[in-house]
Amino acid sequence: MITARSSSVKQQVEGSIMTNWRPALFRLLDFPEVEAQVAEADQARVVGESQEGRPIHHLRIGCGQLRLLIVAGIHGTEPAPVNACLLLPSLLQERYPLGFGFERLRQVEVHIVPLANPDGLARNYHLFSEKGFAPHWSHVWEEARFTASGEDINGDWMRLSLPETQAVHTVFNEVVPHVVLDLHEFYAKGGCPPRWADETEGFLATVTDAPYRFVHPAIQEISALVAAQVAERVDWKPKMRHFLGGASEDYLVPPTCLGSHLPYEGAAKVLVETWGTALGPYLLPDRVMVHLQAVLATIEFMESHAEELLGMKEEWAREEEGLGRGVPGFRVRGEEVTKAERILVAHGLQVKRQGDELLVPMPQPRSRMALLLLDEDCEHNRLLSAQGKGPYTIDRFLRVEVEAL
Repeated sequence: MITARSSSVKQQVEGSIMTNWRPALFRLLDFPEVEAQVAEADQARVVGESQEGRPIHHLRIGCGQLRLLIVAGIHGTEPAPVNACLLLPSLLQERYPLGFGFERLRQVEVHIVPLANPDGLARNYHLFSEKGFAPHWSHVWEEARFTASGEDINGDWMRLSLPETQAVHTVFNEVVPHVVLDLHEFYAKGGCPPRWADETEGFLATVTDAPYRFVHPAIQEISALVAAQVAERVDWKPKMRHFLGGASEDYLVPPTCLGSHLPYEGAAKVLVETWGTALGPYLLPDRVMVHLQAVLATIEFMESHAEELLGMKEEWAREEEGLGRGVPGFRVRGEEVTKAERILVAHGLQVKRQGDELLVPMPQPRSRMALLLLDEDCEHNRLLSAQGKGPYTIDRFLRVEVEAL
C-alpha cells in the first residue's frame, strides 16, 4: 500500500541525522514525549497553557524576511501533523531536505505551533492505548477531538475565548506570517480502515486554498499557487478541495476557523489534510511524510517567490487602509467592555480606553477584521446574516453595544 516514492523517502529519513527523532515518524506519542522532543529544538518557548495546564509551544527556525507559520494539532485525534512538526527542525538542518529544491533556509523564517490542543492529543493517546492501538472506525474519540471543556478550537477564532486559540493567535500577531499552513487529518468514508481505503477515497491528501469572499485578491492568488505546489509534491493522490465546498472568490465563508479567519488578517493560507483520523498508528509514516512534503513544498515556493510574497503583503496593507475610511471609528460600551477590549486587542486592533467605553479608530492595520467584529452593516456581515452564517460581531456574544461614530 506504500508507494515507491514514499518508501524511498522513508529510506532517506532512515539514513538522515534524525536517528533520535524516529519515534515521531513511526508511532503515536503521548504528550510527555511530545514535550521532550520539543525540548530538543532550538528557540522553543511556551506561549500559553491548555485548559488542563499543559504548555503550548512555539518553535522558530531560521531568520529570513519571509515568515511561514505552521499550526498542527488543533484536533487531538489528528496525530500525523504533530509528528511531522516534531521531525521538521532536524530535517531542516540537512542540505536539500528530502531532495526538495532548496539547500538551506535563506529567505524563509519558519515558525511552528506543533500542538495546539495538547489535552485532546493526550486523551486520544490514552484511549488508543487502552485498545492496544488497533485502528478501527469506532475509535473516533469525539471527546479527544475537542478541548478539555468539549469545545472545538476551530470554532473560536472570532471570540478567542479558549486559552488554546489565544495562544496560537498571539503567535500569529507576533510573527505576522506571509503564509500559514493549517495541518489536519480527515475521516475516510465507507467503514473500518484499513481494509477498504482503496474502495472508498483511497490514500488521499486534500489541499485547500483561500478562494472566498472578502479575502484580498493577492492573498487568494498566493494561496492558490502554494496549494498547487503542495499538491504536485505530495505522495498520496491529492484532491484539491475549496473551503467548505465553495469554488469561487465569491463564496461566503464564516470567519470562525483558523483556515477561514487568518486570510482576513493578511496571510496566505493552505490547509493540508491526510486520511488518518481514527487510524491510530496505521500508515503513520506515510501520513507524516505527506505533511513533511507539504511543508517543504511550501518553503520551496517561498524561497523562490520572495518578491511576490512581499508584494502581496504591501497590496493587502494598502487595501486595509482604504477599507477603513468609510467610518471614523466605533464606540463600544456595556457590561462586558473589558472582555471586548481583550478580544479586539487579541485580534491586533488598536483600541483606546476612555472610562467605561472603548474607541476603535479607523482605518486600522487590520480594518477588515475591525469591520467583521464591529460593523453589522458592512456588506460581508449582511450577507452572512442573510444566509444564516453569522455575523460574529462582538455584540452577538458579549453584553456590549457597538456604535459607529
